[in-house]
Amino acid sequence: MFRRTLVIALVAALLAPAAALAQGGAFGPLPPPEPTPAPTVEQSNDSLTSDLGGRRTMFIIGGALLIAFIGIGVFISRDARRALPKDHRPDSRRLREEGPHKHKRQAKARARARGKAQRDARRRNR
Repeated sequence: MFRRTLVIALVAALLAPAAALAQGGAFGPLPPPEPTPAPTVEQSNDSLTSDLGGRRTMFIIGGALLIAFIGIGVFISRDARRALPKDHRPDSRRLREEGPHKHKRQAKARARARGKAQRDARRRNR
């Protein structure tokens, strides 16, 4: 049984290349190319506005997108404020001196004066 299958496979393999020889050599000359048909001239309108319905439609779409983006921004900022804990929310009635920046004006003035003196010293030592 095995021999019969082997003989049939061998005969089929020997017959297959014979059919391929009828096609011609692989490295032979190429057939002449088929003539290409002449392109038909179409009237084309390159204007973008005519394809989409005009300039007015473009402004309407742009305005709708602008309104949508503004709405999304407002929604996100409101949600962020609501999610913030009460102790971290800014209090608009509170003065700056009452908040986390409790430094006195004199202390800030002294710090500025020291910084200015250091800059002047660096300039003199160049």
